[in-house]
Amino acid sequence: MTHSEQGAVELGFGHNHDHAAPTAVPAGQGSGQSTVQTATGAHRRRLGIVLAIYATIIVAQGVGAAVTNSLALMAEALHMAVDASGILIALIATFLATRRANTKRSYGMMRAEIVAVLINCLLLFGLGGYILFEAVERWFNPSDVAGGGVIIFAIVGLIGAGTSLALLSRGAKESLNVKAAFLEVMSDGIGAAAIIISGILNLAFGWNQGDAIAAAAIGVIILPRAFMLLKQAINLIMQGVPAGIELTEVQREIEDTPGVQDLHSLHVWGLTSGVTVLSAHVVPDPAVSEAGEDGRTLDALTTSMREKFGIEHCTFQFESPEHLAHEGAMHRDLAGLTSAPSVSGGMHVGHSH
Repeated sequence: MTHSEQGAVELGFGHNHDHAAPTAVPAGQGSGQSTVQTATGAHRRRLGIVLAIYATIIVAQGVGAAVTNSLALMAEALHMAVDASGILIALIATFLATRRANTKRSYGMMRAEIVAVLINCLLLFGLGGYILFEAVERWFNPSDVAGGGVIIFAIVGLIGAGTSLALLSRGAKESLNVKAAFLEVMSDGIGAAAIIISGILNLAFGWNQGDAIAAAAIGVIILPRAFMLLKQAINLIMQGVPAGIELTEVQREIEDTPGVQDLHSLHVWGLTSGVTVLSAHVVPDPAVSEAGEDGRTLDALTTSMREKFGIEHCTFQFESPEHLAHEGAMHRDLAGLTSAPSVSGGMHVGHSH
C-alpha cells in the first residue's frame, strides 16, 4: 500500500511514517502493558503520595469529628474520603490505560480514565447533597461543638491540602483526572479554612451554628465542581473537540499544506485527556501525486499536526476527487457541508483551492 493509496496505515496498535511497512501486534499478544503513557499516568507517583496524605488526614478528621461533635469536620472527612476514592479510581484507571491494545480493543483501555472521572462526579453529587441536607438539620438543631479541637484538626487538613496542591499543580494542566484531583484538593483546603473560621467563632462567641455554615460551604463547593468535571468528561465521551484546539485552524493548516488540493471529513476528538486523535480525507494535488511525492505531503501533514496542535495520532486518507462518489450516502452528504460541525466532534469540509 502506497502513501497515495492510504495516507496513514494503522493496524489498531499504532502507526508510523518511516516509509517502511508497519508492524501489528499479533493477535493474542496484546495482554501486556503498552509503552504509551496517558497524561494521568505520567503523574501516577504524585497521585499515590496525595492518596497516602489523604488517608492520614481522613483518619485524623474522623477522630476529631467524634471528639469535638463537629458536623463540619465530619463533612470534611467524608468529602476527603470521596476525593480519596476518586484519586484511587484515577490511579486504577492509569494502570488499565496502559493495557496493550488487542483485537477486541484497538485503543486498549485508555478511556478507562474517563470512566473514572464519571464515577467521581457521581460520588461528588451524592456527597454534596448529603452534606447540605445535614447542614440544614444542624442549623435548626445546633449541637455543642468543641471549637479548640475543631481548629486543631482543621489545621491538619489544611496543611495536607496545601502539600497535595503543590504535588498536583503541574499535572492539573495536562490531565483531566489530575485536574479533578487538584480541584478536589483545593475544595478540601477551602473547606478546612471554613472549619477553622467556624472554630474561632465558636471559641470567641460560643456560636455553634457556625459549624453548620462551614459544612454547608463544603457542600456548596462540591456541587459546581462536580458539574464542571461532568461537563468536561461528557465532551470527551461525545468525542468533542478538546479544549485548546480550534478546528478551523486545523482545517486551515491542512489546506495550506503544499500538495493538498482538497479536504473533507475532518474529525478531531479526544480519546482521553492528553490524547487527541485526528482523521481526514485528503485529495492530493495531481501533479504532486504524479511526481510520487504524496509521501512528503503526508509527512508534512503529520509533522504540522504534532508540532502546532500536539496531535500525535493522525490518520489521513489520500483519495482521488472521484472517490467521494463511492462513499456511502451519509458520508457524501456530510462531506458536502461546508464548515458544519459534526456530531462526533469533527468538521466536514468540502473546500477546494
